Amino acid sequence: MNLFSRALLGSGRLPDSVRTTMQAEGIEYLAEGLTGSVRYHAYRAPGVRRFGAVDATAGAVVVTRRRLLVWLTRGEQKGKHLDVPLRDGQPFGVTVRVEGGRLILGYEPAAFHADRSGRVELRLKTPEAARIAVLLGAG
Repeated sequence: MNLFSRALLGSGRLPDSVRTTMQAEGIEYLAEGLTGSVRYHAYRAPGVRRFGAVDATAGAVVVTRRRLLVWLTRGEQKGKHLDVPLRDGQPFGVTVRVEGGRLILGYEPAAFHADRSGRVELRLKTPEAARIAVLLGAG
């Protein structure tokens, strides 16, 4: 990530305490400093309405034997954005695809929070998008 992106979006790195927890689970894949966006489609949460909004962000993707974690360092939902178990090698409630060097993780917020609705897509640019997708059972 270049200096300008880092100044605007944050480092895209995991906090040390989160890294330690994930290492204890056995990290199969870790990528930090990824830039991208969070796209909201008819998203509703208490006090929040987002229709077609796009937020720039930076973050990290971690895959362990048990779960997928996505940590964001900028935006409305910074911090632990996704933390879902893997079931049969696929992240529960999350669709995984690759488009033009971007890993796209889509989900329905209602699957995780009863007071939310709509659709959210997290798009992270990485040259290893296809590898991550295969690791998450989408390849």
